Amino acid sequence: MRKLTYLLITGLLLVVLAACGGNENSSNDKKQEDTQTEEKAGEQKQPEVDEVDADKVMATVNGTEITGEDFNPVYTQNQMQYVQMGQEVPKEQLEQMKTQIVESLVGQELILQDAKDKGYEATEEQVDKELKDVKQEFESEDQFEAALKENDMKVEELREQLANNVLYTTYVEKEIKVDEVTEEEMKESYDKAKEQGSSEEMPAYEDVKPQIKEGLEKEKQGKQMQELVEKLKKDADVEINV
Repeated sequence: MRKLTYLLITGLLLVVLAACGGNENSSNDKKQEDTQTEEKAGEQKQPEVDEVDADKVMATVNGTEITGEDFNPVYTQNQMQYVQMGQEVPKEQLEQMKTQIVESLVGQELILQDAKDKGYEATEEQVDKELKDVKQEFESEDQFEAALKENDMKVEELREQLANNVLYTTYVEKEIKVDEVTEEEMKESYDKAKEQGSSEEMPAYEDVKPQIKEGLEKEKQGKQMQELVEKLKKDADVEINV
């Protein structure tokens, strides 16, 4: 069965599905735009995106394999930033990118396994809501079905992956305790950004306070998650093959 758990957790599912079965008008507009770009560029070709063999085992986590099939969608998405500008990613940077992505996927698998060990579950209602949210990104049921077909997936498989996504999110919300962001921390972050940039371009502190708070909360959560992953890794059997 095609595994998209990692794709979901990294927020790329809709990118993949929409690319295959998204808005028809947008697709036509894109084709017209691509044609115009090709005419201007002449024979110039976009750089190819590097991938690994789908069957290659990139890592194992307590016996669970993370393969190229899991790895490639995330890897491709990272490279697309360069490809869209007509650039090739330097080879040494590709190797660094591979390592970072595999480490991230290993961390996600460790968290999923720990969530299941601790009895976390996704209810049918939660999965139904997730599925509804995915479908809302498409103009019709036919487009949604076409996207699934293009990705060689069935609704049942998608529901299973959405359940894992719910499991992961619930676990993080319950297990990752983040200290409340203080006024002092927000003001310090704002002042630092102001020093590094142009003071004339900076909006007023009160206008961006909610965004600063959200950013600092995510930063704290990220640090806590990294500490948790390192703790889980010490008691796990992890092998990375990059």
